[in-house]
Amino acid sequence: MVFPGILLASLCGLALRLFMLPHHELTYDEAATAHFAALSMRDLWGAAGRLETNPPLFYALAGIGARLGLSPEWLRVVSILPDGATIVVGGVLAWRLGGALAGLFAAWLIAGSATMIEVSLEARAYSLLSLLGVLSVLLAAHVLRDGDRRTLAALGLCEVVALYTHNVAAIMVGALNGMALLCWVTGQARAPGLVRRWLVTQALVACAWLYWLPTVLTQTASDLAAFWIPTPGLADLRYAVQKVVGLPAVAWPQPLADLLFIGLGGLGLLALVRRPGLNRWIAIGMAVVVLAGVPAVTWAISQWRPLMNGRVLLWLVPIHIVLVAVALGWLRHAGVVMAAVLLAVQLHGVPSWRPVAAAERWPQVTALLRERMQPGDAILLVPAPAALMLLHYGWQPEPFQVFGRADGRWYQDFPGTFVAAAAVPALDPGRRVWVVTRRATPQHDAAVARLSDGRDETRLLRGGARADSGLDLSLLVPR
Repeated sequence: MVFPGILLASLCGLALRLFMLPHHELTYDEAATAHFAALSMRDLWGAAGRLETNPPLFYALAGIGARLGLSPEWLRVVSILPDGATIVVGGVLAWRLGGALAGLFAAWLIAGSATMIEVSLEARAYSLLSLLGVLSVLLAAHVLRDGDRRTLAALGLCEVVALYTHNVAAIMVGALNGMALLCWVTGQARAPGLVRRWLVTQALVACAWLYWLPTVLTQTASDLAAFWIPTPGLADLRYAVQKVVGLPAVAWPQPLADLLFIGLGGLGLLALVRRPGLNRWIAIGMAVVVLAGVPAVTWAISQWRPLMNGRVLLWLVPIHIVLVAVALGWLRHAGVVMAAVLLAVQLHGVPSWRPVAAAERWPQVTALLRERMQPGDAILLVPAPAALMLLHYGWQPEPFQVFGRADGRWYQDFPGTFVAAAAVPALDPGRRVWVVTRRATPQHDAAVARLSDGRDETRLLRGGARADSGLDLSLLVPR
């Protein structure tokens, strides 16, 4: 009855995500997904795709959906379906490591994880990366135990797909090899010829990545290296890891909720370490090499080429949930009660809408522009690809003078004129000007200050609680 229970959890998780899908407004990054999905496969895998900082595989999958007639919102199905598979794979991994109860607990906790649900409801590559991460750990555990050639081939294919899904998958592949090294050093991986076959497979994975590796290296050496992510400090590392191993969607009682979830993961590791054999070292590899090593390496690389934000580590969440489920399975009857409470708390914390303080209220902005813009008005969009959101929700750029601040190399269809960074357009003092900025309140204020000579500002929308959240909308009218 274990696998049917895991499958039921997957179906319930998929149903919940599909139910919530239409109720989420399109986000800025999803508009970028829609833009790249609309490119031809030749452009996406060629020069145009190289202007994006992520590999093109997820966009190619989204492009198939777009050609089947899916709207930008419904392209989220490309994220939701992998999340359903992650529920199954995570349940099976916990089952193999910690027994039947652990497998069931893992599947249901992943299905109801507020973090996993939120990630799956965005048409971005993180949900697919989560599936590939936990699937790679499961396949690696099977290979290290049995040395099966077909499973090893499947692991290599999984690694290649991951490398073409997101650049941080290179760190994932390194972590898997670290797990394998740990098992070899401890003498647990004893299958004849396994080391040789493993190394050959990893060499083939590296060869398969050669098509895209020059792009990664070129971007690292170019102005795309900085992108928008600041160099993280140690506090940023702590908060990023806390999102992975804690319960960030649970507002109360914090920090006790985070400590409980972290403690359960540690208890699950302890339960596995007490068992003899390969599972002990796989668990140590999951905890030390993957859950601890991947954030540490990501942070270290980010000191040179910033790439760490809250999302690039979220593929580790189901792996931590597996350890939590092992602990709950070890606790047996008490674990059943705790698993039910954790599932209920997580479902209660699911963000069925984005917090108001950080909301990107594109439909509201679009409605205001449609109702109040007059022919001859000028509008400044920061960044310029914000036009993708406005156009999606029905705003028409004619008959207005449109300016955008951003790198326009990949967004060639901007319906206006690009202006240099930190610049504002030179406009007739008698013209009304609109300023729309996303997550850039300081830039918004600076632009308004430079355009306010002879004009009065009306702030129609103010950004979120932080200077890097929400949308700002201002209208400047000549005195």
